[in-house]
Amino acid sequence: MLWLFIAVCAGAQVPEAGVQWHLRYLATWETDTGGNALMKDPQSICADPSGFVYVADTGNHRILKWNPNGSVVAEIGGFGWGTEQFNGPVSVWAKNGLDVLVADMNNQRIVRFDRDLHYISELHSSETWPEELRFGFPLDAALGAQSELFCLDGDNRRVLKVDVFGNPQVSFGDFDEGEGRLGKPSKFCILQNSRILISDDESSSIKVFDALGNYLYSFGTGVLKQPSGMTDPARGWLLVADRSEKQILVFRDFQQFEGRYSLPGGAWGEPVDIASWKNRIYVLDKKRAAIDLFEWTLSL
Repeated sequence: MLWLFIAVCAGAQVPEAGVQWHLRYLATWETDTGGNALMKDPQSICADPSGFVYVADTGNHRILKWNPNGSVVAEIGGFGWGTEQFNGPVSVWAKNGLDVLVADMNNQRIVRFDRDLHYISELHSSETWPEELRFGFPLDAALGAQSELFCLDGDNRRVLKVDVFGNPQVSFGDFDEGEGRLGKPSKFCILQNSRILISDDESSSIKVFDALGNYLYSFGTGVLKQPSGMTDPARGWLLVADRSEKQILVFRDFQQFEGRYSLPGGAWGEPVDIASWKNRIYVLDKKRAAIDLFEWTLSL
């Protein structure tokens, strides 16, 4: 099948050469108009360029689309194997504003929808592919700068790069990668400069690769415990959700630790992912089945 794409505490501060980072809590999204819980064990969140927020509602085997005001405006899914069903969707990506990618883990496929959640196509690993370029039980998926697909392979603990025609190109992070070996990868983030950051539970660090799959360096060792989702809301800054610490950790220049945030008035149960849009930060808490919304500003 053709796989072708159109191309914390309120008021806390983090210094960056005289710049202060302010984070202010705004709201929590977690229930419908009747006060009923909307999500069950959600595991992924992503904001598109228009401010719509997509969530992998893993426990309910569906994808939810929220508008910027916090209302669910579309959904797709339900348990199954059909084109509009899922079996454990663990990741959703929508950053280009056109495509929505879902890592449908237990169905061992990546499913592509349009921004309104209409089914377009899907990608499975093929037995005709070389063994070192196959994937199973995908944990994450995203598009690169050239619309190539990157898939975090939970079965083989590596990342697979696939071209726009669905042909596998290269895998990296494998057991023979040395320092770049992925022990227990969780999620990844592709930066504007095409650097690929992968959170790794085993080494309690973030591993950095280039778009060709070359290992560059790691950071966060000794600070991170169970790093998960990441976002880069401002140039040179990275926010990482740490499931064990139940905090959001901030890094400057994608390697230097600068500070940490807790949920105002309490603690996150299990923050698994984080997303950003303009001056907004969204933290997805799997245990509370909630999205916590913040506003951030940078000032001198």
